[in-house]
Amino acid sequence: MKNSLTTALSVANMEIVWRFEKARLRKSCFGIDRQTGKEFEARLNYEFFKIRQQVAGSFKPKGLLAIAKPKPNGGNRIICVPTVSDRVLQFCLLNEFRPKLEARGLLNSVSYGLIRSARRGVGDARKRAVALRDLHGWVYKADIEKFFDKIPREAVRNAVTSIISQRSLHKIILPFVDAEIEDGFDQNWQDIVTKAGISKGVGVRQGMPLSPYFAGMLLRDLDRAIEKRGTPAIRYIDDIVAFFDTEKECLAFHDFLGSLLGEMGLSVGSINTVGAKTATYHPSKAAEFLGMEICPTRNAKYDLRISQKCIEKVGSKFAEIGNIDTLLQRRVTLLRFGNYVDAMESGYIQAYQGAENHAELVAEIRSMKAAALTHVLEQALGEQVSKLGRRERRFLGII
Repeated sequence: MKNSLTTALSVANMEIVWRFEKARLRKSCFGIDRQTGKEFEARLNYEFFKIRQQVAGSFKPKGLLAIAKPKPNGGNRIICVPTVSDRVLQFCLLNEFRPKLEARGLLNSVSYGLIRSARRGVGDARKRAVALRDLHGWVYKADIEKFFDKIPREAVRNAVTSIISQRSLHKIILPFVDAEIEDGFDQNWQDIVTKAGISKGVGVRQGMPLSPYFAGMLLRDLDRAIEKRGTPAIRYIDDIVAFFDTEKECLAFHDFLGSLLGEMGLSVGSINTVGAKTATYHPSKAAEFLGMEICPTRNAKYDLRISQKCIEKVGSKFAEIGNIDTLLQRRVTLLRFGNYVDAMESGYIQAYQGAENHAELVAEIRSMKAAALTHVLEQALGEQVSKLGRRERRFLGII
């Protein structure tokens, strides 16, 4: 007898999911097994078979790869990347239960980041934020404190089982709530993860295709309360931004939001204090949102920009990979180096699309990428690199 799980993992549905997601998966980072999207695609039918075999028994997802993404104001956001195989599996599950989410209240005027086809992605959230600030100059910005690192796993499990009606999917979705980091992109990844506040066994990891849906299920009633209040606001996963005409209105919303989150054991912390992520922004000041800044322009409007600090920090990530010891620690050999650095480049360029100064970021990335490749070759080949002509340098991509 067919159920939702067998439907989700039928050959036909898996092929549909792959056609829809392959462009992103081919460019994105590998997981802890170092298998790239291109390698997965090279033996697609076998990989589909393996996924179906894995879920037939007692299913446990593979560990996650930690990637540190620099925040505009310092520190890192830890993105936890599943293997390509586990990402495909999650996309298949999403393809099965996602159509029912609107009826369950997850697709609403406040929430973004769940359904790309409905123009609710990160780029759409940023564009909407600019449009709202053009109407209301005062900005209230809150980041739910350590949301993914703190949310009770049992509360997520309860939300999943109450909102997703296809019960056969539960046995595969729920183990992802307990997925943990087992490797990292950086040489000192364990220190970076600890400094970011992530503890094993606590919270849910951010970066899985299912992660924003876990957040959406848990925060559905919060969205409804904001809608009922009539506040022009956007919630993208754990980031909340709202727009007002006065600072007084911002502060009133802070109290309102704090009360609702307090009932869930969550907080947005103090407001307008040194180091706080929750703040109000005067109409004349740039406001940070989703890794960019909503900046005033000369014509009394606003646009999106990437801060110079963020551009430099992204560039430094490419400088780090110009070291053979670092690459070996990450299990990247020369044969994999091209795909590795291309995936990094694609990820950062896509992440910051829509910014007015996007070209500055692209130039920084490509400059540092070429420098990293040059350094790697110099370490591997020594003085021979300095003897290469222009033609050879062009071939190697270091010019």
